[in-house]
Amino acid sequence: MSDTLKIESVPISRRDSFNARDQHTRALKPFNSGDIKILLLENVSQKAVDILKKAGYQVEFHTKALDKATLIEKIKDVHVVGI
Repeated sequence: MSDTLKIESVPISRRDSFNARDQHTRALKPFNSGDIKILLLENVSQKAVDILKKAGYQVEFHTKALDKATLIEKIKDVHVVGI
């Protein structure tokens, strides 16, 4: 038995026909990365912060964990929390 996994691409026409038959498939809705707010805590890599900002995300960065009350307040307005 091999430890490698072979992944093969499915032609778009076949993929679309699979999705058309799958009643659980939902259409993806495009979004503007500038609308997404990300809160990063506990000294996440500066490179990660730079990459996310360059991609247009709104990034708030903290080197330490926030106290409970502050964290509860901050997460009300963000879409992603990274630790």
